[in-house]
Amino acid sequence: MRRVGMVTTSRSEWGIQRSIATALRIRGDVQLEIIAGGMHMSEAFGMTVREIRANGFDVAAELDYLESGDQPTDIAKSMGRGVSAFAAYFATNRPDILTVLGDRFDMLPAVIAALPFGIPVAQIHGGELTEGAFDDSIRHAITKMSHIHLVSTQEYAKRVIQMGEPSEYVHCVGAPGLDDIAVFNPIDGASIEKTYGFVEGQTNILVVYHPETRGASVDPGQAMDELLHAVESTVDNKTNIVIVSPNADTGNRSIGKSITRFCNRHETARAFTSIPRDAFLSLMKAATLMIGSSSAGIIEAPSFKTPVVNVGNRQAGRVKASNVIDTEPMSSAIRSAIDKARSVEFAQSLAGLQNPYGDGHSAARIAELLATIEITPKLLAKRFVDQPDCSPQSLASSTSTRTAVSISSKHAHSFGE
Repeated sequence: MRRVGMVTTSRSEWGIQRSIATALRIRGDVQLEIIAGGMHMSEAFGMTVREIRANGFDVAAELDYLESGDQPTDIAKSMGRGVSAFAAYFATNRPDILTVLGDRFDMLPAVIAALPFGIPVAQIHGGELTEGAFDDSIRHAITKMSHIHLVSTQEYAKRVIQMGEPSEYVHCVGAPGLDDIAVFNPIDGASIEKTYGFVEGQTNILVVYHPETRGASVDPGQAMDELLHAVESTVDNKTNIVIVSPNADTGNRSIGKSITRFCNRHETARAFTSIPRDAFLSLMKAATLMIGSSSAGIIEAPSFKTPVVNVGNRQAGRVKASNVIDTEPMSSAIRSAIDKARSVEFAQSLAGLQNPYGDGHSAARIAELLATIEITPKLLAKRFVDQPDCSPQSLASSTSTRTAVSISSKHAHSFGE
């Protein structure tokens, strides 16, 4: 029986992988082993390893390697400690294949440690861009150390192939975070009102802001102050606000202080360190508006046709549906974007919106690939595939003459694009 190791390091990413874990668990040909680390093991971020167990899953390993600070030195030390922690685990518990998702600094150590053990790695959500975060570089580094690529759109599949990865190992499966949405039942309104303060028929604003960790011109706390000042200028005593704390990125503490100050001024504002997946999806569905810089606003929110004000450059470069309004991280610009997002005209424009990230059936595709893909020396022997439009001659010519990279139809799913 194939042993599939699933690495999870944060509340949000577990919510995305949960559907995959479910699809793997019901199969009779794999043994799922969940390896939890990073923010899951931190009380400061809600000790969310408990949520994994609450979802009915066993946890094979709990790796505590996250430093308590939020400065660059702390981030670097966390990565070093993480490599050691994963190496120690793999020395006695070697999965046949390892799955990782995305681009987090606390996910990278698992991939680095897997390399000398010869463990094949399957990356989910590769090929994407987040130009305002150094996660972007981590994502691409993980791609180059991975052997199987499970991407969310055809554009991202093309990008992974452009990076020199063999097309036979690039599979366009959609975003697994949409699988929960396709089948979930929203939490009832009374429970949402009691716990989170969202009231049907009133203005409900969901705020999830993560700092820019590359190229930011202002302190993350100042950026959050600008965002919340814009929100403050639009609210009344019937506006309900839920604010979710940021991830363990550089500068997250100053954002936390900004959130505390805002909530102290507004009785209808509530802050949460962590929110369970089903509740978060229910809040996103019930929200009049979502504002911040979370990937959830880009990937999941289109399924609910929820207007999203995307602040700053953290998510710059990602495929975006028409529910997303990009804005500079300045209060006046954010206020203008909020006004547009709340307009009747904008709501009407979203009537026929389709989510470009998938059809809600990604987990089954991913589980099938993880369970059945043949693990051979060819798979493990990473080779770089040169693209015809990247020759020295073509690089010297106009980019407009370059040839598009094609994706094999057996790996592609249109998702209404």
